[in-house]
Amino acid sequence: MSERSLLPQRPDLDQLRRRAKELRDAVHSGDAGARARFTAQHPAARLDTARLDTAGLAAAQFVIARELGFASWPALKAAVDADAGARGRELEFLAVSIRPGAGRAVELLAADPGIAGRSLRAAAVLGDVGAVRDALTLDPALAAAVDDARGWPPLLYACYSHWHRFDPSREAGLVEVVRLLMAAGAGANTNDGGRPRLYSALRGAVESTKPEVTELLLGSGAHPDLGQPLVEAIAHGDHRSLQLLLAHGARVSGSWALGAAVFHDDPVATRLLLDALTARGQDAAGAASGELVEAAAIASLPLIDALLAAGADPRTADEDGISAMRSAVRAGRNESAARLTSQGAVDDATDIDRFLGACLRAQRGTVQRLLAEHRDLPDRLTARDRAVIHHAAADRDTAALVLMLEFGFGHDARDEAGQAPLHTAAYHGNADAVRLLLAAGAEVDARDTRFEATALAFATVGSGEQDGEPGDWISTVRLLLEAGASRGAVWVSDKPPSREIAQLLEGYGIGSGHDDAARDENREFGADPGPVSDVPTALGDDVLSEIARHIEAACQEADLDLLASLLHPQVHWTGLCRTSAQVLDWYRLALADGTTPAVESVEVDRDAVVLGMTLTRPTEGTRPAPPHRLYQVFTVEGAQIVEIRGFPDRRSALARD
Repeated sequence: MSERSLLPQRPDLDQLRRRAKELRDAVHSGDAGARARFTAQHPAARLDTARLDTAGLAAAQFVIARELGFASWPALKAAVDADAGARGRELEFLAVSIRPGAGRAVELLAADPGIAGRSLRAAAVLGDVGAVRDALTLDPALAAAVDDARGWPPLLYACYSHWHRFDPSREAGLVEVVRLLMAAGAGANTNDGGRPRLYSALRGAVESTKPEVTELLLGSGAHPDLGQPLVEAIAHGDHRSLQLLLAHGARVSGSWALGAAVFHDDPVATRLLLDALTARGQDAAGAASGELVEAAAIASLPLIDALLAAGADPRTADEDGISAMRSAVRAGRNESAARLTSQGAVDDATDIDRFLGACLRAQRGTVQRLLAEHRDLPDRLTARDRAVIHHAAADRDTAALVLMLEFGFGHDARDEAGQAPLHTAAYHGNADAVRLLLAAGAEVDARDTRFEATALAFATVGSGEQDGEPGDWISTVRLLLEAGASRGAVWVSDKPPSREIAQLLEGYGIGSGHDDAARDENREFGADPGPVSDVPTALGDDVLSEIARHIEAACQEADLDLLASLLHPQVHWTGLCRTSAQVLDWYRLALADGTTPAVESVEVDRDAVVLGMTLTRPTEGTRPAPPHRLYQVFTVEGAQIVEIRGFPDRRSALARD
């Protein structure tokens, strides 16, 4: 008999100690069963039963050890410690196997090659077909069993696995493992219902770029829109999965898919999306026109050509009246401007547009000439104009940033998502830009208005999300820490840093659990809201209170027509939407995704309605993610909602200014 054969599945030494104390006490009280156990296992008790009356804890521990098949209590303790260590290594192995970056995962497997044989989830994440088949043959129910760490079944580990990247020979095994698990009962729509971060089998396959798994899941009935995998396919440049999703009816209209293709400058994805709209009889030309202004500022000529070929109007303008032509000029993209002109666009660029473009191209002579010709030009720059410095902060060539700081662009200019240039530079790992901005006086712990995060948090997230892309996140993080950056809330659990940055943070004493202890401490940054009552104020009889009741009803009952009647046409949702149509599309998409809102509180605060709510989604095959709690602040002017902002708690919602 193996010494470990009688141990419980997850042995707990404290529990075993309690069992020993209970056994000792039962023996002392004369319990016949306890005394029989003692005499059966303890040699001294067999020789002299009188010793039972004075048996100590050590003797009881010896009996417990012998009953579990061990020669002694120290031998049992060593086995329990070894089991705990093995489980810890397995948990770490699983964690690093579902993230990019092969280093630690490969190290752990090399140190423990037999790890796949000890649990189905480890075998699944490795694509070990033999181990998975053997485990399911013994117990098919294991295909649906969830673990304690994440509440995941083996299917999610196989779908999110990156081992096909670490070792390409494992790709076919991962596909076969998914097939085996679904044949044993795992569902193609397996998901945890999480908001805003959903973990699902399909999204995992797309995020990790396994198109064969994507095809297998879709063919087995996976919903093509759950968690917006279309956007993930675009973000990861996976055109095969993108084609599969579109072929299975993934929604394009009303989603951010085309915007994502423009953001990632992907002409192929752009054409695929526009072709899908055309094939479905939807307004591809209108969708293309809607993206042209943004594309003119950030995208390549092939992408702009794809939009124009789909019928985009070269004279189109955004809600602020800025045309695609002006957008190209003010971004310093003269080639794009020329292409638009050749397609019929009118050159309506202003002196400010040309000034901004010259700054971004680091054309000092042109900048000086324009300032000499238009001496009032700096005074006419809007907040949106000044936010162009973010393009320079993201660029590896810091010449434009140097020029813009010299000519009066603020190091604290916020973009439409509420980020400062330091956030942008840190996210992109642009260490030179971080150094320049800090030297110019940028506040190291300034927080953006969307995530309430510091530049250091943006740097850690950027290092993970852009792992493998150009960027010096090590120098960026060091610069921020040496400048006195707060160490709290910089390790975002669902957006972990790259392995190198994780090791660097740990070297500074910042571990993955550091943020829990520091969360309350970090609320001191930003505006101090003063005392906040735990009880929301009651609604009155004024106009704003009446609007609050309508907002509550619209959200509680998912009544988009009622919500539409409350929105200003140019309502601004920070970082997400700039028109009422976009806001309604966002809500429509969330509802179609299965999101269920539950309003918990509603109150009027100054010129706004503050709505406390939770969002949930249906789950399948996993431990459900906890409800996502948030506070939405609806600013009202003239009986219409003109701005929407989201906050993680009531205190920050009331301190929004």
